[in-house]
Amino acid sequence: MPSSSRYWATRSSQEGFCASTCPRDSWSKTGGDAFAYLLLEHKSAPDDGARLQLLRYIVRLLTSWYEQNGRQLPLPPVLPLVAHQGPGKWRVSCEFADLFGDVPPAMRPYLPAFRHALVDLPTIPDEALSATARLRTLLKALKYSRRPDLPERLDLILADVEALGRRDLLLILTYLDKGPVAVSREVLRQVLRSRVPDCEEQIMGWITQPYFQEGLEQGRAQGQAKSLVRLLEKRFGALPDPLRTRVLSADVQSLDAWLDRVFDAADLQAVFAEPLPSRT
Repeated sequence: MPSSSRYWATRSSQEGFCASTCPRDSWSKTGGDAFAYLLLEHKSAPDDGARLQLLRYIVRLLTSWYEQNGRQLPLPPVLPLVAHQGPGKWRVSCEFADLFGDVPPAMRPYLPAFRHALVDLPTIPDEALSATARLRTLLKALKYSRRPDLPERLDLILADVEALGRRDLLLILTYLDKGPVAVSREVLRQVLRSRVPDCEEQIMGWITQPYFQEGLEQGRAQGQAKSLVRLLEKRFGALPDPLRTRVLSADVQSLDAWLDRVFDAADLQAVFAEPLPSRT
């Protein structure tokens, strides 16, 4: 690093390592440059094997650094960090040596040992996640995305929506939409109508557009029909069985007409423009 640098550099890698910066004076008191790695591992559930993963990454990082720098010493510090999103709390030890269980005290000094830092999102109050509204919203999306009460928490997640750009909002909603907990179109519409009423229809179009594009790229009636069913259910809920059968057996001309209407239609009646079979 140039001698004029005032920052402690970290490196990123294709294996999940996260780049960051830290004031040099927080570590180096000698007046020289300081260098370290910040190693970030993301987990959606507690994992006993996370410490083994971190050890492999640490060895790989330091071996690479050692060879690339003429086998010079000392090695740079590696600071391992696990970020856990939940939904439950992290209930696994952060100490690598605990993987060996009960061993005689005389052996413990010779065991590989390190401790990783832990950011356990489920245990952090929302207001303490970040002082920055944008980052706080992104972290809340991670925190609640796998919880069964996600639909009830959506309004809370988007409490600072005014601080988000359109791209951030689309990123968050797409992430939640593809997650393991379903959020109905009705709930999403209610939250958008409350938080960003002027953008409700546009945002709903953003969310449903990928399903239309998927069918379009397949270029076959079967693919269009399946994508139309997904679009309809995303917007209006479960379809009556007779209507589902009708869509899946429709010709390309009919599918094209329905696809043209689905983005602007207020209800199923408007999509098909004729009486519908009753729900079963």
